[in-house]
Amino acid sequence: MHSAFLPGPALRMPEIPHRCRWCHIQHTVRGGTMKKLLLVPAMFILAFGVFIFNEAPLLQRSDRTPGNIPNTPDEKEIQQTIERAYELEEIAARTFNTTEFAEVFINDPRGGKLDDSTLRFIEEVYGTDLTSAGYPDYKIAYYKWWASGARKIEALQSKAQAEGRPLSPEELSSLIDSSGRIAMPRAQGPIQKVNLQFHSISIEGDTAVVIFDDGPRTNRTTLVKVNGRWYIAGNKILAVHP
Repeated sequence: MHSAFLPGPALRMPEIPHRCRWCHIQHTVRGGTMKKLLLVPAMFILAFGVFIFNEAPLLQRSDRTPGNIPNTPDEKEIQQTIERAYELEEIAARTFNTTEFAEVFINDPRGGKLDDSTLRFIEEVYGTDLTSAGYPDYKIAYYKWWASGARKIEALQSKAQAEGRPLSPEELSSLIDSSGRIAMPRAQGPIQKVNLQFHSISIEGDTAVVIFDDGPRTNRTTLVKVNGRWYIAGNKILAVHP
């Protein structure tokens, strides 16, 4: 969910954040106590991406319909930039490689300030104090955090499988960090293009605001034009659809 716009992808939640599931861990678990432990990750993946980072309300599906977007070079490039961002996040959800994020994301104050909880998250990931950070800083930190947890899951699974046993309650508990965030496995399967429905694009000078649906969410994304190219500088989830 993932998805990040995650969340990750959902990040596409997630996303957040990316249709992450714990099913490949769940099948190794037995007993009522361990089943209860596994209820937490599923709820957390949604809550983590939606409320901690985006604070989006759970609303009914938007009654917006795809808008009649002008077919100018700017509008076309803006849509392509957002579509490329989704593609790069799908890749990052599998490889955790964020080196190409600079193609589509940029730190720019016109994208808006990150809230305090998001700044604290970035600080925790990098182990340093911050006075400011931008949207791509959060994106990269999110995938860095996700990668750390996913690799830990994979190491624990490998060890348990080699020993012919399920994951123990202690190992499952170790996947919860000091802030109560639960590790997520990496996304699996082939990358599929997300069908985005663009409702409106408003351009004022070198700043654009785009309203669009990615399926589970309605987003308001801010883009800025720098050196003749459009980059994503901020995003707000307006609604999460049940």
